[in-house]
Amino acid sequence: MSAAEDKNPWLGLARISGDHEENKRLWNGYQKYLLRPNIDEYQRQMENPEFADIVDLSDAEIHSIQTRIQNLPKRMKYPDKIDFESIVNVIEERVVFSGFYFAFSTNFRGVICNEPAAFVQAVFAGSVNFHRAQFAVVNFYGTKFQFAEFSLTQFGVAPAFNHSQFVFANFAGAQLGHVYFKQARFGTLCFSSAQFKSASFEGTEFSDFVIFDNQDDAVNAAPLKFKGAKFFKHPPRFFGRALHEDTDWTGVTLPNAEAQAALSRDLLEDDKRAYEQLRIKCGALGKVEDEHMFFRREMELTGHLSPWYTRVTYWLYHLVSDYGHSYWRPIAGMGGLWYLWSLFYALHFMARDQLHLCMDRVELLRSAMGLSFANIFAVFGFYRRFPSDLLADPTFVTVLLTVSETLLGFVFLFFLGLGLRTRFRLR
Repeated sequence: MSAAEDKNPWLGLARISGDHEENKRLWNGYQKYLLRPNIDEYQRQMENPEFADIVDLSDAEIHSIQTRIQNLPKRMKYPDKIDFESIVNVIEERVVFSGFYFAFSTNFRGVICNEPAAFVQAVFAGSVNFHRAQFAVVNFYGTKFQFAEFSLTQFGVAPAFNHSQFVFANFAGAQLGHVYFKQARFGTLCFSSAQFKSASFEGTEFSDFVIFDNQDDAVNAAPLKFKGAKFFKHPPRFFGRALHEDTDWTGVTLPNAEAQAALSRDLLEDDKRAYEQLRIKCGALGKVEDEHMFFRREMELTGHLSPWYTRVTYWLYHLVSDYGHSYWRPIAGMGGLWYLWSLFYALHFMARDQLHLCMDRVELLRSAMGLSFANIFAVFGFYRRFPSDLLADPTFVTVLLTVSETLLGFVFLFFLGLGLRTRFRLR
């Protein structure tokens, strides 16, 4: 055994043989052996397929492990931990924990790994503490965490957390360099004051709070990739952190109204402010599409938080134009307006004592359609292009129909112009 293994029994168990698969089998089996006396926790973890699939070690194998590693714990109970901190602080050889199951809380606090470390598809069933740890090269691909503490941790070359899963993760103040979280899954996540050179969150899922607040003024903004990321409950918070011009929000999914319906008013106010900050930062970078994406979510929450008597205006704003983003909705609205009011005009004139001006029904319908079109585009003077005889003897209903259609047509035209201006960057 190396000097580090002599000092740390857990490191000795992780390297007990020259074959990694054998090391994994013995480590995981010994975890199951240590946890068995704790009946409640044992039964809880048996619900985890990774733990249930671990093959029990024989008594001879347990005895052999304990004989070879004299100071390896034979019993563990709360708050005992798998501890790599207090006995060894510097690991000078490559460590491989890939596929290892950590049934107890684990402590790597302050540990320095000067050689590559691998935790590929490892499982931390309890909390794990990497506070102030240092990794030259590390791979957490597919690793599962409950409570993961990475505050002030320093990462070297491109740490990889792709496909990893976190219930809670704290990376506050961590130095992450060029980090990858592709296809990862997070519950609550904190990157407050964390430093990046670049970060990829492509396809990542965020189930709860996501905090990127408080960037150090001395650190330049870093490109963050959120392409295809999904935020299910809250938008990301970027208070005090600058956005890089290469921040990518392509295809991002933000919380919808149904997902936020059960949240308290205070939380919704915080989310509204988070959208506001993102809108301002994207606007300052000239990222019009991203700016309007966050603006639409801000408007959605503003409407939800508004008094009932003004809430309908935000609802109509969304319905008619998707908060000024869509030009197809106003076009569809004008098409529906033209069709319905043409029908209303035809029914109105047909209901009178005689067919107006002795027109047949087909001719009357054509005239009503022309009148409806002229009313919608009254601002362009189309009355001169359609017969005015239908309005020679206007009734109250006729006036009501024409006035209402003209007003609605103006509203749709306004939102059509707004949508075209937004979508085609017209200023």
